[in-house]
Amino acid sequence: MSTPFQYGTIATKENFVDRVEDRAQLKNFLSSHINVMLISPRRWGKSSLVKATMEELQNEDPTVRACYIDAFSIASEAEFYRTFASQVIACTSTKMERRIQDAKKFLTGVVPQIVIKDDVTNFMAFDVKFMPQERDKMDILQLPEVIAKEKGVHIIVCIDEFQQLANLPEYKVMEGKMRSVWQHQQFVTYCMFGSKRHMMMDIFNNSNSPFYRFGQIFCLQKIPKEEWIPFITKTFEKSGKKISIEFAELICDTIECHSWYLQQLCYFIWNATTAEVTSDTFKHGFLQLINTNSPMFMSDTEHLTTSQIEMLRAVKDGVQQLSASDTKTRYRMGNPNTIAKNKRILQEKDILETNKGTLKFVDPVYRLWFEREY
Repeated sequence: MSTPFQYGTIATKENFVDRVEDRAQLKNFLSSHINVMLISPRRWGKSSLVKATMEELQNEDPTVRACYIDAFSIASEAEFYRTFASQVIACTSTKMERRIQDAKKFLTGVVPQIVIKDDVTNFMAFDVKFMPQERDKMDILQLPEVIAKEKGVHIIVCIDEFQQLANLPEYKVMEGKMRSVWQHQQFVTYCMFGSKRHMMMDIFNNSNSPFYRFGQIFCLQKIPKEEWIPFITKTFEKSGKKISIEFAELICDTIECHSWYLQQLCYFIWNATTAEVTSDTFKHGFLQLINTNSPMFMSDTEHLTTSQIEMLRAVKDGVQQLSASDTKTRYRMGNPNTIAKNKRILQEKDILETNKGTLKFVDPVYRLWFEREY
């Protein structure tokens, strides 16, 4: 029997834990044409939430069209414009329009360049070598508005890992163009989401940024334990296995209700369980969780300096007064300037965060691995 727990892909159907309030709030923003900047750490379920929300919106309103763009692997300005245009066209094309495009590609042996016209039937895909000129770039950014107005639809452009675009050499110029065009669109709404919180906040909450106050910043929270426990127990029960409420609660507490790791830990425990979860099967699953993620954690840590690792050791031990003389002596973190610099770097890398005045690890399983290794 295949495992009922899912991780590593977008959670759908029974694997998607409701997030009823988050979904309702996000849906209200987007259906009201309010742009949304969705921010949370990695693997908290942003993509799953957006996907579920868009499916619900499309079921309720047949004029809604969802356009999905993954910015994580976009390596150049030209690639962004190509991806943006092709995905916008794809999300609004009928089956007949797609067949006509495919026929043109087959007959000509090449993919024609994009033609920006008011008549939507003249939109085509374009050559992968195509590098848009300045006028073309503005037209491409205006493309969803032109198509939406022509077809009488509401396009919602969802851009995952939006902050990755900020790493492109041309981003500052791109940023100004995007804001100048997108802010005037009446038939298109944008949902930009990302996991690099410092970068996302700098893009959307910095008064010097073109995207300042472009829309609603939505900081995603963890799914509470009260929702996870019944999901865990019912999922085990449906598969013919049993887990007590106490073990389900222990799973939640161990990984601090982190969506990805909760599904992953449940996966390992479920595989190790014949009939009912025991202390041994829990320990076996926990060990697999740490070992499976160990290579990633090792890679993240080997790029840190000695003083940064010492700071992590101090935080692991519960130390908060990092500049105290006894702390500096014990952990060899360097002078106050080095401490301040390392704290900033570790926060920018999303390794540490300040939560209610307390410095802590962002990733709960990385913390458990670090405690074991250091």
